[in-house]
This record gives sequence, C-alpha cells and structure tokens, in this order.
Amino acid sequence: MRLCFGAYELDLRRQELRRGDDVVHVEPQVFDIIVHLLRNRDRVVGKDELFDTIWQGRIVSEAALSSRINAARKAVGDDGDRQDVIRTMHKRGFRFVAEVREIEDAEPLAAAEERPPESAPAPPPPPSPATSESRPSIVVLPFANLSTEPDTEYFAYGLTDDIIRLLARHRWLDVLSRHSGAPYRDGQADAREIGAALGVRYIVQGSVRRQGERVRITADLISAETGRQLWSDAHEFTLEHLLDIQRSMAEQIAATIEPELARLEREAAVRRPPRHFDAWDCYQRGLWHLWGFTVPGMEEAEAMFRRALEIDPGFARAHGALAYVYLQSAVLRPPSDRPALIERAMEEARIAVALDDQDSMNLCVLGRAHAFQQDYEEAIARLEQAVDLNPSFAQAWYALGFTLIFCGREEEAIACIERATDLSPRDPHLASFHSTRALAHFFLNDLDAAVALTRQAARVPNAKHWPFAVQAAALGLLGREAEARRAVEELRRRYPEYTIAAARADFFFCRDAARIERFLEGLRRAGVPETTPAAA
Repeated sequence: MRLCFGAYELDLRRQELRRGDDVVHVEPQVFDIIVHLLRNRDRVVGKDELFDTIWQGRIVSEAALSSRINAARKAVGDDGDRQDVIRTMHKRGFRFVAEVREIEDAEPLAAAEERPPESAPAPPPPPSPATSESRPSIVVLPFANLSTEPDTEYFAYGLTDDIIRLLARHRWLDVLSRHSGAPYRDGQADAREIGAALGVRYIVQGSVRRQGERVRITADLISAETGRQLWSDAHEFTLEHLLDIQRSMAEQIAATIEPELARLEREAAVRRPPRHFDAWDCYQRGLWHLWGFTVPGMEEAEAMFRRALEIDPGFARAHGALAYVYLQSAVLRPPSDRPALIERAMEEARIAVALDDQDSMNLCVLGRAHAFQQDYEEAIARLEQAVDLNPSFAQAWYALGFTLIFCGREEEAIACIERATDLSPRDPHLASFHSTRALAHFFLNDLDAAVALTRQAARVPNAKHWPFAVQAAALGLLGREAEARRAVEELRRRYPEYTIAAARADFFFCRDAARIERFLEGLRRAGVPETTPAAA
C-alpha cells in the first residue's frame, strides 16, 4: 500500500518516502515514526507509545524523541511552526493531520522488481548498515557463565545488567534493554543475524569463568554488520567477595567500550563521503578534528559542529562539543582572545544543558566553563553531577580533579585523576591527565613525583608544551640544573615564545596568586626568560 499526502508518497512495501520521483532519505527511526503516526492518524499518539513502539525498550531521552519528530517534520516538508503535517498536541502527544489518500499496489513487489530496467540510470544503492546515518545502537548480550557454581551465574547476570545501565548513561548511544538480548543468551546466533533482528550496529558479548579461587571475565565488541570482532579484553582476579567487585568490573568494561565505540564512529564519519553527512556524522567528524588539539583542528571542529546544528538545532551534544571547542581554543589561542571564547563556551554549554541535563558530557563542559571563570563552587557542583550520572565517564573525573587542585584539595584531585586514567587508559587527554596530576603533586611539594608524572605525559604522542612546563618548574625548585635546562629546551622547542609572562597567562583559571608565583619561581630557576627579547 502507498499513502499519499500533499506532494509526498509513503510506500509501505518498499519502505520508501518519495516526493514526486525523488526518494527522500530518512533515518530508520524517523521513517518508523512517520509510518506509526500515519497508521494512527485518527487519534493522538502519546510519547510513551512512541518510546515503546519505535525504541522497543531502549533507554532514550525526550530530547531524542524531539529530535526525531523534528527530523520527521523536515522529511515531509513540515516544521515546528506550521505543523501542517505533524501537529504537537499540548501535553498529549502528536497527531498526523495532513489529508491522506490510500493507494493499493497494482502488482506484487517481486514482479515489479523482475521487470527489465529502463534506460534511465539506476539510483545509487542505499547506505549499508555500517554507514547508516543514525547514531549508533548497541545490545549487550547476557554474559555466559562457563562455570558450574550458582553464585557465578548471579554474578554474570548482574554484570550484564550493570554494563547495560552504565553504557546507557552515555547519551549518544542507543542501548537496548536486557530483554532485547535475552533470546540470544545461548551464543549460537550469528552477529549479523542479531544485528538485523534488533536493528543494532554493535554487539557486546562476554563470559565469566571461575576456576577455584580465580575468576576470569572476557568481553568482546562485535560489528553487527560484518560479524567482525572490533575489540576484546579480559580481566582476572582472585575470588574473595565475588558480588562486591561486580560494579567495579562493570564500570571498567563500560568505560573501555565507550571510547572504542566513539573512535569507531569518528573514523567511520571521516571515511564517509560529505554528501552523505547528517547531523550525527558532522558531530563525529568534528570530534575527530577536535582531538588533535591544534588551532586548525579547532577551526575545522567548530565548522563541523555548526554544520550539525544547522541540520538539527536541538542537538544538545553538538552544542556541548562547540562549547568544548571554545574552551580548548581559550587555551590554545592568544590570551587576548580568552574572555570572549570562554563567554561563548559558557553560552553554548548552558544551551546544551538546557536541552539535555541528563547528559554527563554537557554537564562536564558547563563545569569546565565555570572553572575557567574561577567559579569553582559552581564548577564542582556541575562536575559532581556529571560523575554521579555517569561514574564511568573519565573526562568528568579528570575535570573534577583539575578544578579541585585550585581549591587546595590536591589529595582529592589526585584520586579523581587516577580514576580517570584507570577508566580511560588510551584517552585523547591522557597527556593532560598525567601533567595535571603532576601539578597536584607540585603544589603538595612532592616534586619528585611531579617530575615522574610529567615524563609519563611527555611520552604520549599528542603531548603539548604543558608537561615540560611543569617538569621544568619542578626541576628548577629541586635544583637539578642540567635536567631543568633540558626540560626548558624541549619546552621552548614546542612553544618558542614561552616566557614567565606566558606562563602567568596560562594560569588564567587560577585565583591563588601564591600558587602561581611558586610555579613561576621554579621556571625562573630552570632558566625560562621573563619576556621574549624584542626583535633587532
């Protein structure tokens, strides 16, 4: 059957939306929303019904529904102001209000597809699931108990539940409920079969094996499109209180899987031809540029996030990511640019949180913006919210630790940053994790530890000048002159204009003048000049 309204035709058999002779590309969930509203056009469809029908038990926010409704309106030539096709019924739901004509198909689809092609060139094939323009979805299959002990079965069950719960706190992921994966607990179904049945892009599966007093947990991340294993990890521990470690193991597995998924999505977006970009692809491509931490990269990232917001103005994460670009630019660009950049970051972060205050990333960026304005109390409140919402989000732990340093709470800061490092040992910010922890030790006068951590930071491929600045200051105060000179040489190789004045400007987020002066004194003893000599 075909359903016609205005200039549009929805072909249920072919699963296509057309405008005249042109196929209108829509994401699968958006298409399903249009179909459901069309089929139930005689009544108001409530939000809960859409959550149950379209997401089938997945844990999603109202912002996700709002985004899909906006996309549905755009696909059928409607918008939120006119609402000529899809109307919002206040506090009740949505209704398809355009006049609809039903047309029965004249022939079976198979017969139509067997006709010889006409002379017109064939349209390009639709994107494969691997390059689908929807955001990623994932199912966690029940972890298999490879032991005979009943308490291990309870552990495997609880571990699966905790991983699902923790992954669901990453709001950029669509995570299916436990019940969705339960039919595949025997591990016999092919990953591609599961992916097709559940409409997911990724699958997590694993096992728990107990041998005497030792327990081994394995976890695998698999592509549901190709069946290829994308990542695998194993954890072993001595059995003491099995259920007591369930949460920590789930946090570790979830925290490792999330950045792997993020990396895969970024790489897929970079490979995708620009003509196929949707808001999600623009967002992922923006992240790819952002994580280089260079001025040109920030410019490219800003352009991609703005493009994402042109496509979907209600995309909360794109607002949050744009705020993060401004924060990083405030560090990378000249000091004179900082006040305006931080103010723009604050504005975008507030929009992001207003759109979705349950996304820990948005709260994290808002907290960092407050920290950059030396509003530590509000920064800590927002960052604590972020880690409460998502205890496996390494960035929030790091940002909280960073802020606590400048409140005189270095011991707590070190614990937070150590937690971030444990959760995300391959994080793009790893050099910052190490050098910021080094700074906490510096302010505790544990200078040897500070030097050791800066050397760890320096070994990270994307390390900038900051680890060498902390190293030079610590070595200067320790009186290790030869090592201090080498640190300054490397520091000024990476940042030729680095001076005491530049270092002072680097501490724009610190309101404790005594701390800044102690750091600058270490740099002076190491041989950093006060200012850049004037050109002859």
